[in-house]
Amino acid sequence: MKDSESDISTSVAQIQAIIKALEKDKDENKAAQRAEKLSELLDKMLVIDGGNDKYTTASAELQNCAVNLWNIAVAKRAGGHLSTDLNARLRHLACQLAFKVNSLEGSEVVLKRRVMMASKTGRAWLDCGNPSLADNSLSLASECLEKLTKNLLSAAAEGKLSEDDKEKQKTEIEKDMFKVFCYQAESAVAQEQHDVAMRLAQRCKEMLARLPKETTFLAMLCYNFGVETYQKQKYEEAVAWLRESFELGKGNGQPATSSKNQARTLRLLASAYLEWDSKQHWQKALNAVGLANSEHSHSAGLHLKVHILLVSDNVEDNRLVSAVTDCLHHPEVTVELALNTIKLLVEHKRTQLALDGVKQLSQQFQASPGLGKVYLLHLRILLDNREMQAAQGLIEDCISGHNTTRPLDTVTRKRFHLLLWEQAAHAYEANDHEEALRWYNYSRNLFSSSDGQDKNMAKLERNRSACFLHLKQYNKALEAARLAETCDPSSPHTQYALFKIALLQGNSDAAIEAIEKMGTADEKGEEDSTVEGLVCLAAQLAFEESNRDVAIRALERLVQHSHNTQQVLTAIRCLTRLRLTFLGTYEGQRSGNDLILSYLETAHSKLQELKGTKEDGVVNEATWFMKIAWNLGLKCGEDSNMMHQFFNMCFKFSSLCPVDMANLVRKKTCALMAAAACLQSARNAPDPDEKKKMLKKVILYVDTCRETCREISNNKISDTDCTGDSTPILLCLYEFEAKAKLGEPDLAQLVDRVMAMPQADAKTLETLAALAQEAPAAQPTISVKALKEAIKRHLQTPNTDFTKCSKAFHSLIQLVLNKGSNSDPSSKEEAWGYYKEALDIIDNKSQGCYPEMEILWLMTKAWNCGIHLLSAGHYVDAEHWCGMSMKLLKHLTSLRTHYDTQMTTVYGEVLAKIEAQKVRSNKEE
Repeated sequence: MKDSESDISTSVAQIQAIIKALEKDKDENKAAQRAEKLSELLDKMLVIDGGNDKYTTASAELQNCAVNLWNIAVAKRAGGHLSTDLNARLRHLACQLAFKVNSLEGSEVVLKRRVMMASKTGRAWLDCGNPSLADNSLSLASECLEKLTKNLLSAAAEGKLSEDDKEKQKTEIEKDMFKVFCYQAESAVAQEQHDVAMRLAQRCKEMLARLPKETTFLAMLCYNFGVETYQKQKYEEAVAWLRESFELGKGNGQPATSSKNQARTLRLLASAYLEWDSKQHWQKALNAVGLANSEHSHSAGLHLKVHILLVSDNVEDNRLVSAVTDCLHHPEVTVELALNTIKLLVEHKRTQLALDGVKQLSQQFQASPGLGKVYLLHLRILLDNREMQAAQGLIEDCISGHNTTRPLDTVTRKRFHLLLWEQAAHAYEANDHEEALRWYNYSRNLFSSSDGQDKNMAKLERNRSACFLHLKQYNKALEAARLAETCDPSSPHTQYALFKIALLQGNSDAAIEAIEKMGTADEKGEEDSTVEGLVCLAAQLAFEESNRDVAIRALERLVQHSHNTQQVLTAIRCLTRLRLTFLGTYEGQRSGNDLILSYLETAHSKLQELKGTKEDGVVNEATWFMKIAWNLGLKCGEDSNMMHQFFNMCFKFSSLCPVDMANLVRKKTCALMAAAACLQSARNAPDPDEKKKMLKKVILYVDTCRETCREISNNKISDTDCTGDSTPILLCLYEFEAKAKLGEPDLAQLVDRVMAMPQADAKTLETLAALAQEAPAAQPTISVKALKEAIKRHLQTPNTDFTKCSKAFHSLIQLVLNKGSNSDPSSKEEAWGYYKEALDIIDNKSQGCYPEMEILWLMTKAWNCGIHLLSAGHYVDAEHWCGMSMKLLKHLTSLRTHYDTQMTTVYGEVLAKIEAQKVRSNKEE
């Protein structure tokens, strides 16, 4: 199916526009977008039939477009404006355009152009690593070459060409064909189609008779294929390609490749044999490397020969020695290659031969900058074979040479240090500290005066200090640690070394100073974890040495500076246990409690940070600290202020635990105890402001405790609630006292709330009454109300305690009698009513159990009231009160005799005065 003429014209116009715009593009991204657009357009476009006259113009324009696009790609690539990938894409598009017209296929010019474009496009795809697309382009080139060959043969048969022209054109076609075959072989190798590649290489090889100059190129191509497959560990294929390269390099009568390159190929061939299967192919490898060395003697080939001989199982020693000697004595051998040969000998357990060889190298490279590397390997071999005396002699010679005429370069010197430190570490781990110190001292002698601020020097001195410490040479250990401090003042490791020495010497002040400096290292860039770990070790060592003061300071430093929350909590636990052992005298207990309280506050803060991340850990830690706070609160004794703080912390820790019944009860108890202790602190506080502050805290604790009680009541896990215990009563008492002393006005409502509680007993109401009388509350009305309810509850009990009841009457009557004047009978009317109630109880209910002393007090108070009223002329009222006293007198037992006669006489006088008063009143009427 062909496109219509208008469709073709439109497409050509669009192609021309895209190519024109692409020529102007400087930005590669825009060029890539236009290339994509052109590709889509070409995919939709069918091949044009150039034989049709109406398409002649379009065909010519498409060919011009192909040439223009190709030239643009070449120019941009030459100018560095195209990536490898975009270069291949543009060439591919130009090639597509060239093949869009089919009528011109017979034209020699067009075919040659297509061969050039298709082959170079294939090369471009190979360069950007896309062999499958390269195959497509190379196939097109191959087809065009076949057509050119066919046309050539046809023209020659028709006598249109002379023999010279025919041979000339045939040679040109074969050159192009050779190039295409080579590219196709390269593509096949890239796709690991080695059989295909080898067939193509053979076709190229067959063409060498007519193209002898291409032999060198083909040999190099096969060598490259060998390198590529070797690097991919395709050793069998590598052997095949390298053998082919070597054979091609021989040439036909005249070598196509230099002896040097042939030797290189043979060395790689030997390596491929060795890597392929050293046991099976070592002889072939040896033959190849022998041939390489005969072609061109090179130290790498001699080294490889040593390697192959070592791999073989039955090689003669003299043959190996000869190969090693040849390698090491080669005039072009480098220090690195010679040392690699020695390492091969060591690897294959040829130690003596390696030692002989390295000694030879020491003489051979006396004037070389690489002499230090020879000494280094020599030392390693001696150490690995435990020839310690020889090793020490060698290192001493190296040190002497380094400090005089043969200074070691920086890299080699560093490697010496590593080797010496490694040896020292082995001795240290074996507890041979003198030996370790010897190797560290060797390393020290390799440092120069300019290394004074070298951190490695500081590390070395710390290691020396550790050795001295184990040898109990404390002064030398301290000297080494001080030197380390000079080299690296901010190192926490150095401060730890100083700490350890001070601790073992019993110098607690110096140990604590080192801990302080250790803790400041994180401020100077040291890793937090390093500092924390060292402080932990310091604390542990202090524990082991039973130095509690130092251990405490180390732990406190850890708490202050550690960013590891769990580590801080563990440190606080240890600190708390240590401080608990100090709680002896009261003063020691007080200061110790203050410190422990600060630890608990820090722990609570850290646990809050963890909450929501490690729930189980938080609960376990909170439970432990809660128990500590509880026990310390109970042990505070008379120190109510400290007690309330501990119980407050206990409440906070319990708030971090799960909301279950057991924990809710704990929270309630903690809040209750905190309220009680805080109230006691308020009672003892001499400062009015402090007292007021504490009383307000009491109210807060009461509110908190009530809220917890509500949580318990609302909890469905258990039927337990707060109504069956004394907590609500106690809370009311604490709240009442606090508010009474703060002078707050809602005390009456509190009394009503208590009176509404079924579990409120008479004692509670008596306490409220007493509190209401104290300043600044001084509200006798509330006291009277509470006492009346107290008496009522006393009498409601099945077995009334008349002793307690009498005391309530005592307080009530005393309170009421104090209200008015002694001479005012109306002020005593309320008291008279209470007297009558008390007398009724004595007469009818007490059954002789009313305390005699309380009856005596009532009698005396009533008598005194009567006498005072009599003196004021209130005879009738006086007779009532004196009569009440006489009634009470009858209930006295042992004490009656003391009062009976006197009171009876006075009472008679009172009655007489009353009678006389009546007579005078009648006469006046």
